[in-house]
Amino acid sequence: MSGKRKGYSVAYKKGIVEESQNKNLTAFCKEKKLDLRLVRKWRAEYDNLSKQVEEGNGKKRKLGSGRQPSFPELEDIIYDFIADRRSRALVVRRADIQAFAIATLPHLDISPQIFKASKGWLDNFFQRYELSLRRTTTLFKLEDVEVIKRTLAFKHFVDSIDFSKYNLSNIIAMDETSVYMGQETKTTVENKGASSIYVSSTGYESARLTCVLAIRLDGTKVPPLIIAKGKRDKIQKVSGMYVLETEKAWCTQAVIRQWVDLILPSILRCSQRGLLVWDSASTHRAKDMKQFLEKKKIDQIMIPAGMTAYLQSLDLVINKPFKHYLRIEVNDYIEHRMERNHRGNFIKPNLTEIVKWVNNSWNKITDNCVANALRAGYLDKKYSFEESYIAKHERFGPRVLKEIHLQEIQSGVRGLMCYDDVPEEDEMMVLE
Repeated sequence: MSGKRKGYSVAYKKGIVEESQNKNLTAFCKEKKLDLRLVRKWRAEYDNLSKQVEEGNGKKRKLGSGRQPSFPELEDIIYDFIADRRSRALVVRRADIQAFAIATLPHLDISPQIFKASKGWLDNFFQRYELSLRRTTTLFKLEDVEVIKRTLAFKHFVDSIDFSKYNLSNIIAMDETSVYMGQETKTTVENKGASSIYVSSTGYESARLTCVLAIRLDGTKVPPLIIAKGKRDKIQKVSGMYVLETEKAWCTQAVIRQWVDLILPSILRCSQRGLLVWDSASTHRAKDMKQFLEKKKIDQIMIPAGMTAYLQSLDLVINKPFKHYLRIEVNDYIEHRMERNHRGNFIKPNLTEIVKWVNNSWNKITDNCVANALRAGYLDKKYSFEESYIAKHERFGPRVLKEIHLQEIQSGVRGLMCYDDVPEEDEMMVLE
């Protein structure tokens, strides 16, 4: 019995034909595990394949191939229905599509006995129109106009800073991230029809720790500060990592002050200043914190409120892989090394074990990852703004770049250094 037939895209066929030029075709096909007669056929159709790629049909099979949909007009209407709802940021469920399809049948004189909007049809419809169920990403809490406005203000503000007065090692982007120490997922693979799905509990799913992560503009990583629950209100070094025990394991003003003294201790002893890049959390923008930083000769760039998902370097590139690596460490401990007490209950991991997890996870963040973070957050001046994350954003990027271009034509960006919509305490930098 022959194996399952494979489908090849037009772009793939064209690429194979071009790659096989000036080569022994028999040996080439054997290397690529392709049928010799099939590649010869593609060669004969090369001009047609090139034309289809130029017309934007490179991802599709040859036009007219495969079984055609029975009701193409209906499917076009359904696709327009989906596109309209998504353009208004509305949820579209599979059941919504099936219900709309059934409701549309009378308008096209299609009998419900012929078309039932089955699951199989819906699967094939998704494949034909390159659709899939996607998990929602960042919620847009700001209006589009406000996102663009704050992006331009941030860009203009960063462009106005004289980075030469700072040592690159004294320019630090930081962020706090929390990690829970239980099994994070609530889903698991199980046999169909199982009446109950059980996942063992560690008994400390709500236990968490906070990590203060930071990178320097010279491309180096700052050792993380681990904030855990405890009574020692003083930073100590455990297994080469910095640990601070507090009552609730939160990153308060007091914690930040200790962290600043730890990471930037020598600013007061030199002529240069320090620079912190962080979000507009209440602990960061408090007047006491600004006064403390000014006394320490440390300026700040504050990400505008609601914009961390687009401008915060660590949030864009580093936090997610770090938490992923940390999750692997936690799961490995739960599965292989977690101990039980005399009552059979799991014992919470000690501080040394937690420090080991953080250390291993932070070591897996590469220098290339740090460089990408600085570029994405528009902090590395070797790259233009077009290389930043927000400039490449599929929704906001084109609009931001268009606005920049229009304002450059009008003799540069004006009036964005300070805008009324951002509260006074959200100012992006404390100047000398």
